[in-house]
Amino acid sequence: MSDVIITLTTDFGRREEWAGIVRGVILSINPAARLVDISNDIPPFDISKGAYVLAAAVPQMMIGIHLAVVDPGVGSGRRAVVLKAARGDYLVGPDNGLLLPAVERLGGAEEAYSLDNQEFFRTPVHPTFHARDIFGPVAAHLSLAVAPREMGSALDVSELVPAPWDRARLGEGALYATVIDVDRFGSLRLNAYPEQMTNIGYRMGDKVMLGIGEEELKAPLVSTFAEVEAGKPLIYEDSSGFMALAMNGVSLAEWSGAQPGQIIIIYTP
Repeated sequence: MSDVIITLTTDFGRREEWAGIVRGVILSINPAARLVDISNDIPPFDISKGAYVLAAAVPQMMIGIHLAVVDPGVGSGRRAVVLKAARGDYLVGPDNGLLLPAVERLGGAEEAYSLDNQEFFRTPVHPTFHARDIFGPVAAHLSLAVAPREMGSALDVSELVPAPWDRARLGEGALYATVIDVDRFGSLRLNAYPEQMTNIGYRMGDKVMLGIGEEELKAPLVSTFAEVEAGKPLIYEDSSGFMALAMNGVSLAEWSGAQPGQIIIIYTP
């Protein structure tokens, strides 16, 4: 297991030294580890964005160890945890909801542990850099086949801090979704999934009635941007398996003013 991949998702940025230090600490424990940066450009403190990026990325990768740190509560009483997913992956990070959407997409959490065995930490632990002193070393030791139960105390999964967002919910006559991310092109990524669209009666090519704030619009359910004219809206499954709203060649976020947290109403046909 020593050459397993260890992914890194953080809000540390590329200008600062922090992500590089964490990588170096991991390699000092397991020089054979293969490190993959998912993103170190999560907006500072944005747990919801970090959760989306992690959940979008890890199902598309080989089974591995996924280290994620967007941790505004670092140094407080929040727990440091490792989760074992049904697929076989380990997720390491703060217990603030960041890891839960990803572990759900990996089949759910089979085991959870609160990291409290300092034998596997870099000591002394600095109160503002748990990524270097706790999460990185734990990820490295996991890659060397150290069992998580040796590094911490078992938790009931129900004790974990909830995810920053859940699946879209079905209400009377509509599916109520939330914008969980706005990408660089202004597309709105939703906490809705293709099977939910099917379950409420939509099929490919159907016109979908949507409510975005004070605006209502119809958008076809399509596979590609090219299926609609320039400047026209569409709803589609994005490459990571989430439903998304967009305009062809135009920022829907700018047009609508929608931001993460905005409720999108998907009316039933």
